[in-house]
Order: sequence, then C-alpha cells, then structure tokens
Amino acid sequence: MRATIAILITVILAASAASQIRTRVDLVVVPVSVRDGKGNLVTALTQKDFAILEDGVPQSISNFSDDPQPLSAAIVIDTGMGGIALRRLVPLFISITAGFSEFDEVAAFRYDHTVVRLSDFTNNFFKIEDSFETVKTIAQKQPDRVEKGDPSPTSPKILQALLGMINVGGNGAAIDNPPPGMGGPYPRRPPTETLPTVGTKRVDPSRALYDALSEAARALESRPANRRKLIFIVSDGQVTAKSNTHSLDEISSLLLRNNIELYSVNTDTDPIDRRFGVLGSLARATGGEEFRGQNTKAMESAFSRITEQSRNKYILGYHSSNEPKGGLPVVRKIEVKGRLAAWKIAHRQGYTQVP
Repeated sequence: MRATIAILITVILAASAASQIRTRVDLVVVPVSVRDGKGNLVTALTQKDFAILEDGVPQSISNFSDDPQPLSAAIVIDTGMGGIALRRLVPLFISITAGFSEFDEVAAFRYDHTVVRLSDFTNNFFKIEDSFETVKTIAQKQPDRVEKGDPSPTSPKILQALLGMINVGGNGAAIDNPPPGMGGPYPRRPPTETLPTVGTKRVDPSRALYDALSEAARALESRPANRRKLIFIVSDGQVTAKSNTHSLDEISSLLLRNNIELYSVNTDTDPIDRRFGVLGSLARATGGEEFRGQNTKAMESAFSRITEQSRNKYILGYHSSNEPKGGLPVVRKIEVKGRLAAWKIAHRQGYTQVP
C-alpha cells in the first residue's frame, strides 16, 4: 500500500513539474514600444490598451509590465563603409554611450573583412569609448567612397513569413519587382582568409556583416535573462558574400530565438540601396528600428532615440492557443494592436513554435 501511494505521489509531482515546464515554454514574451503621430513615446499605458493576435487568432494577455529593464547592448561599427561616413561618426562616439545608465552593460565590435571584438561587456563607458580608438585610426585612412557589396539576397522564409513580403525591403515594405541581379540566399562560405589592413590600396574593404551580427548575438545570448538585449549597429548595410561564414537565414533565426532587438543607423546615401537592404527588415522583424544616418544631426538624433526606445518598453506575455501540427516547428506571426490607430507600435514580428 505504501509503495502504491509513493508511486502515485511521484506521478502527481512529475505531472505538476511537467505542467510548470510547459507553462514556461509556452509563454511568449513580446516587448512593445509605442509612439504617437509626432514620434513621441506614449507612456502610462495599461494592459487594456493592447491586443495581441498570433497568426490572426486573438490571444489572451496573461502578463504585463512597464517596469524599466537594464540593457545589454552590443555596439557594432562597420569600418568597411566609406571614409566620409566613418569620419562623421568618430566625434560622436561619446553620444553613442551617453544614453546608457550605470545599470546597463555594453560590449563593442567592429568589422570589415573580419570581425573584431573591441571590448567585453562593461558599465564603464570610458572603456567603451577608448576601445573605439582603432576605429579613429581606420577612419583617417579610409577612402571617401568604397565599392558597394553584393546585391541584396532574397530574404529567408522566416522573414518573408513574418513581414509578409517577397524580398527584403529596408522599410519592411513588400518588393514585388526586385532589381536586376537580386539573387537567392548566398551559400555558406569557408572562413575568411587573412587580408591586409583595411585602408591600404591592395585590398578593397569587404563586408562581413552577417558574421558581425552573429558574433554580437552570440555574445548577448549568454547575458542574464532579466536584461533586455539589443544590437546597435552603425553601417551602410553593404555585404560581401565571400567574407561571411554565416547567412542571413541564420542571423534571422538567431535574433528571433534569443529575443534580441536590432537597431541600425544606416549611413548609405542611396535610397535604393537602403530600400533593398537587410538591416531594416531585421530591425522590423525583431522589434527594433532602422534610422537614417546621412549627416551628423541625423546620427545624433538616432543614437538618443535608440536607447530611449529600447529602455521604454511595455512587456506583454501570452500563452499561445495555437499548437504545431504534424510534430514540426512552425513560424508564428505576432500582431500587436493599440487602442488608437494613430499609434506606431514596434514589436518583434514572430517566433518559431516547436512541438
């Protein structure tokens, strides 16, 4: 009899633990920022001001918070972009770190034909600013303009599913007629070979954009779960396929899986290139935003808005009422609606639900 009771207790405890695990797994967390028609952040909202749909099916919001969270940010600088933009950026390094608080932590990276980690995560922002000294040296040597990268690849299926588009668009809009030469996803490439220093005449700057985003995301992956994670990249968005060992598909999945928001300041002066770039689509899909950085004033404004927006988020949580069929993972599209149609709501566009 005692043995039977012991078995029943064990079964009940196991079922209870399984139920708790399922609850944790099924909870979908969606950070949300809200701006009004003038671009100002909308504060003091409540759970009743929002509605969530997953694949068009209304979901019940079970968790809500507007408490600020400390930030873990990976700052990524593209040292392969043209010298005009790079030299415009150099005096603004202090502006990049100005929006962070003592409770935040920041790591710095730079990339061109390879990726270099300039500093580990720290809340000593003087160290971050000092780590950018090598960027200043590169900026002095960089030609005013550099060769463009490869044509933008077709966006991976996960982005197409979330953003409802055929090809990648910098502003998230559908692209029905891609420009000539816009091919499919680039294949995985072998590791980057050692190349001479950027700025010499022997080697054109190349663009390991995907590898830079991958390394930044991997670094954020290990940060504590109670921190909001973001990548803050300043780049012209150009990519050279042969310089990357990672693909756009990998980066999309990595960012969405770890709930990492991407914010970009795009220095490209060509509106066509910006429209067909990958940074805007990644930003929109992850709940971040792309800002223009064609001049000093635009850059400064973007830097302050990025830290402001990433810090002031409403956190919505729900338990999905959808279940995967056939035992296969499925991409779920998330839509957050606000009480007023005039609000501009930024949030991650979806996630991959597994059985």
